[in-house]
Amino acid sequence: MADKLEGTTLGPFTIQRQLGAGAMGVVWLARHNDSGIKVALKMMNAGAALANPATLARFEREAGILKQLKHPNIVRLFGVGRHKGQPYYAMERVTGEALSERLERRGRLGWQEVIELGKQLCSALKHAHDQGVVHRDLKPSNLMITPEGVLKLADFGIAKDLDMTQLTSAHCAVGTAAYMAPEQCKAQTIDPRTDLYSLGVVLFELLTGKKPFQAQSSVEMFRMHLEQKPPRASSVVLDVPVWFDTLILHLMEKEPDHRPPHADVVRESLEQIEQKMHAMESAGVQVAGAKRKDRGVQALMGGTRPDAGDKETARLLRGGRSRKKKKIPFYERGWFVIAGLVVMLGLGVGGLWYLFSPPSAETLANEAELLVKRGTLDDVEEALREDGPVQTFLRHHADSSQDTPAGKRIRDIDSWARAMDAQRILRNHSRTRGNKLKVEPSSETAAKAFAAVDREDEGKLVEAAADWQAISAEGAPWDRVAAFHLADLKLTDGLRAEYEKRWKTAIETGRVPSGGLPERNVLARVESQVWRGVMAGYLGDTALAYHFFEDAKKTFLMDLDAQFIQPDRLARSLYLFCAEANRLGAPKDEPEKRQAIFDSMVAQSGSAVSLLDRARLGALVLVYENEKGFEDRVKALREKLPAPQGK
Repeated sequence: MADKLEGTTLGPFTIQRQLGAGAMGVVWLARHNDSGIKVALKMMNAGAALANPATLARFEREAGILKQLKHPNIVRLFGVGRHKGQPYYAMERVTGEALSERLERRGRLGWQEVIELGKQLCSALKHAHDQGVVHRDLKPSNLMITPEGVLKLADFGIAKDLDMTQLTSAHCAVGTAAYMAPEQCKAQTIDPRTDLYSLGVVLFELLTGKKPFQAQSSVEMFRMHLEQKPPRASSVVLDVPVWFDTLILHLMEKEPDHRPPHADVVRESLEQIEQKMHAMESAGVQVAGAKRKDRGVQALMGGTRPDAGDKETARLLRGGRSRKKKKIPFYERGWFVIAGLVVMLGLGVGGLWYLFSPPSAETLANEAELLVKRGTLDDVEEALREDGPVQTFLRHHADSSQDTPAGKRIRDIDSWARAMDAQRILRNHSRTRGNKLKVEPSSETAAKAFAAVDREDEGKLVEAAADWQAISAEGAPWDRVAAFHLADLKLTDGLRAEYEKRWKTAIETGRVPSGGLPERNVLARVESQVWRGVMAGYLGDTALAYHFFEDAKKTFLMDLDAQFIQPDRLARSLYLFCAEANRLGAPKDEPEKRQAIFDSMVAQSGSAVSLLDRARLGALVLVYENEKGFEDRVKALREKLPAPQGK
């Protein structure tokens, strides 16, 4: 097969040479024709499981989700396709070794190295979870390490979905089951905290070279995950920091609610462990490296070691002759050494205070306001981080700045950031709705918000408004989210009135504008499309109006951040307007009926003398000018119009 495929073009890729082969298929080195990027292209063997249309559909659907993952610690999925019925996928080619290979070669890894790898893995998981993707199969063999030390998380279930090897295989079962969370063992609903349990197992294995549970069968392994308390890593390797021990046990809690809430919290915990251990090591080095002459200070401070004066007094009492006292330089005298130490201690304390004292309330408020002005998803996350300006303010200035302008600003920003984080959850819900890896609500209020967003997308705006009105009484952050959505719904009512006013003005003046926004406005094109849909409805062509609105909706849905994280009020109300207009679904599209509507309207307008006739003919031109089959009709109509149309 290698000779046959070398040089073959598969979609945007050209096969170069074979990299490897196995029971599941063949891996090829391929080149992306446009960018020149080298990829690893895996082609699956044809078989009974691959011939199942449902399996292939699930494979392609999940691949579509994974293509959204763009992170330096995640192996990138570039594309999927089929070649003569055989499915393939192209992934970023990673040079280096799997973490399982490094573990096998070295036995175990030091805690410093494990922390560094763990921080990278947490960053990858946070990104995937934010997109609504749960890995479900974390283990060392799915973690690649580049020669530069960069960790790459691989295999988000792509090969697993097509793998014909079932869990009943003893070798495969134990290998996979060793990392499975209790809810996976019971086939219950999974969420990002499922990956965190597996992360705890992986960290334990990296530190000790052993898995926390040892079993001979998958059934026994499942029972251990469900019932048995995991051991401490320090019981196997003594130098594991106690805080690391505790974190792993926290990750491997049986109940998901008892684990850390998300991967970013785990990453921050790893950073804190690293800082604590470095601080302890630094203190130890300073003590061990103290100069011997400095130890004499201990005697002056109450120690038992005799100094030169004590020895001279003893000689005089014994009747001996006093020795000539050698003059000691002032900088070696005890008082000078003590004074110098006091000064150095003062400078050190002052320096530490300067370095580690919290910024002022005003500084933190200004820093937080910069995040508000930018308002991206990254800014929201930075605002909510434990070491971010909002949390730092609340830790150090919450009481002293309770009623100050800075305090009021920071609390408003905190409320905004938490509301935006809730909006992010709603965005992920909209993105993954209907997918196997859909986002699950974290609370009863979140479930109500999910339902309200679903009603908005269905165009049931009256019902959605009632839902948000009820949610507004639930408290922060959902009360502020509800206020956002209620304001959008109110603007949609205003937009509906604006279109009615625009059509009335067109009838009164005989001039139909092509849109309501300046051409330089980024929403000008899509708003003009919505306006054409409105006019198509006035003209009686409901099928064409439906298509105008549906195309506008798709344009808005291409950027869900603009819908939820950085909402443009007009964009959001236009989307809701289109959703409501199409709430009853697509009417039957009959091209012959459409032509009859056009011809009938032209006939009714006669010579286009009245302003109403001119408005109707102008609307016909704008609505049908880009419709196939109407080119000649529109051209003849333009010639009939007595005046050019404008905004």
